[in-house]
Amino acid sequence: MRRLILLLPVLLLAPGAALAASIPGSPASPPVAAATPPPAAGNDAINGAVAGVLISTLTEQFGGRAVSLMLDSVNVQPASISDCIVSGEGRARIDGDPDWIGFRFSTLYDTTFGSAAYPDISLGGVTGDERNVPNDPALLRQLDDRVAERLDGEFSGQPVRLQLDSITTVEAGTRYLRINASGIADFGPEGTTPTRIEALYDRRDGAWLRVNYELGASGGLQSLPALAGS
Repeated sequence: MRRLILLLPVLLLAPGAALAASIPGSPASPPVAAATPPPAAGNDAINGAVAGVLISTLTEQFGGRAVSLMLDSVNVQPASISDCIVSGEGRARIDGDPDWIGFRFSTLYDTTFGSAAYPDISLGGVTGDERNVPNDPALLRQLDDRVAERLDGEFSGQPVRLQLDSITTVEAGTRYLRINASGIADFGPEGTTPTRIEALYDRRDGAWLRVNYELGASGGLQSLPALAGS
């Protein structure tokens, strides 16, 4: 059963507002240290903590815009004697817009303190109403400039040039464009490194809601602040 979780001016999670998690059985042989699966009542605690950190993170990455979300699936896997890996799929709405944006997530849940860590969130590929559309050269130039400017600042003014060889633009609903790109960041004499970019653009407001980039094979996506306009 799906439950809707809303972000109000102050973040509040109503009791029982989250989905029940799917808790797998004991790991297969050979045995490893594993978290003790929480009782049935603990499922709401896991989902509530995860929903809270997802809303907080998306609100931050979307420039402080109000976010509501729906969790479609939640999976819990033991990670250690006190931690679980919680992953799944959901959908988010921004500022009450009727369009839902699908996402996948993963986070670490501490069973001792009942808290969830900062999550890894990947947009898209969940809902069935996404459509590939032609790339917009003007938007791609904006995206390139924003990421290159951030990289230039992070690497002490060292010149950097992005070479993106794979770019896809997906229409999410009627308002948003999701852009995924990959290629290399060229640091001149210092060499090159693989680069991946994930961005969400609001066509109605002319704003980049989320611009994340990753350097290296598994460096983790870094988030740029959301700004209105171009």
